[in-house]
Amino acid sequence: MRGRTTALTAIAVAVLTVLTGCSEGSAPENQAPPAKGEGPSRALTRSEQTRVEQAEQRLIQGCMKRKGFRYWVGPPADADTLRAFSNRFVQDDVGWAREHGYGGRLKKAFFADKKRDPNLAYRERLSPSERQRFSDALDGGPKTPMLSVRLPAGGAVRSLDGGCRHSARQQLFGDTEAFFRADKTAANLVAVYTPKLRRDPRFTKGLDAWSRCMRDAVGRDFDDPGAARAHADERVKGLSASEAHAVEVELAVAEADCARSTGLPSTLSRLDRAYGDPVRDRYADEIAASNRMKHAALRKAKRLGRRD
Repeated sequence: MRGRTTALTAIAVAVLTVLTGCSEGSAPENQAPPAKGEGPSRALTRSEQTRVEQAEQRLIQGCMKRKGFRYWVGPPADADTLRAFSNRFVQDDVGWAREHGYGGRLKKAFFADKKRDPNLAYRERLSPSERQRFSDALDGGPKTPMLSVRLPAGGAVRSLDGGCRHSARQQLFGDTEAFFRADKTAANLVAVYTPKLRRDPRFTKGLDAWSRCMRDAVGRDFDDPGAARAHADERVKGLSASEAHAVEVELAVAEADCARSTGLPSTLSRLDRAYGDPVRDRYADEIAASNRMKHAALRKAKRLGRRD
């Protein structure tokens, strides 16, 4: 199925647009840059973004119904699940780590729900020809145009722009190509400046201090938080759910304690402003355009909600 399931799409969008994080193996990213002022220039809040995503799903549902298919709108992912899927460079919330570790149980629950997704079950019950028609209705047929944008740090992102997904996004955002170009550019600026950030002595000094703290706390050397999480992934293999959670909690709490005691998150915030602000200024038009279209989509989502 070319179309992603409802909740997984929401997760992906939220991770890209709201949460602190970095892709696997990439340089650290501080929290998304704080919006200046109010109105359409600021980024949407997490709840506002969720409202837009749910409106998009309802529009897709109506479109699919008109094309003769059923389509279910799943509930939005809760804040803890979204956080579990974010790739934060360093965990610094001791309370969250004590309750959720690295979010392993939340992720397992999410994927268990995905196996029960009614859209997937419904599609599998269709005949091969109807299954293809379903996919074409959702994402467009073989001749569907492909959106593409070159990212500021290199590489490109592509996405189908057809079917009911296109129709829903067009109703919410207007020019889907312009939105795709602005939004993907604005969401992928971190990679432009993180090579410089990683070479900054303030970063390497802070990371060394965090590593020494972890050695004292858990008796192991970790080059960075990613290495600690990889170690946790290895240790939990073959363990019961409760045992695996205990392992996660031990390492995640140590990571967060060490982050706070060494001031690593504050260091990252300062370096993000120093290296990131000039890049964000360079792409201010794209950031502003993305935010304007998202606010327009939010207004439409509210109107749709009043009509429901």
